[in-house]
Amino acid sequence: MVIAEQDSDHNKPALMERLSESLYFYAALFDCLESSLPRTSVERLKVEKMLFGEEIKNIISCEGGERKERHEKLDKWAQRLDLAGFWCAPLSYYALLQSRRLLQGYSCDGCRLKEENGCVVMCWQDRPLFSVSAWKCQR
Repeated sequence: MVIAEQDSDHNKPALMERLSESLYFYAALFDCLESSLPRTSVERLKVEKMLFGEEIKNIISCEGGERKERHEKLDKWAQRLDLAGFWCAPLSYYALLQSRRLLQGYSCDGCRLKEENGCVVMCWQDRPLFSVSAWKCQR
């Protein structure tokens, strides 16, 4: 199983913790968009409004069962999957090279990929944004 997830912690019960994490995460994400797409780009405007805007609204304004956006960091996913009987299947060096080539095609200065315990993490500057990991069932 392959998991691609935002590498941020929007699952905190306290509003101020979610607000702070959201501010840092989405500021980095919007900076990343700024470096690769002009502000007038129709695609960028749609992504900002329909995807990220809705996520931010849900993270900040919803509680309990109404809140759907509950992103967690890679280490939390690893703990949960380990408890569920999965082990991390490290991505190959070739997969990391292919990921770097794909990222280079977008001319996104400031974006970088790093390998973390067999997983690939996409960062803006030093801020992790997304992680991709592969998992196998131990049974």
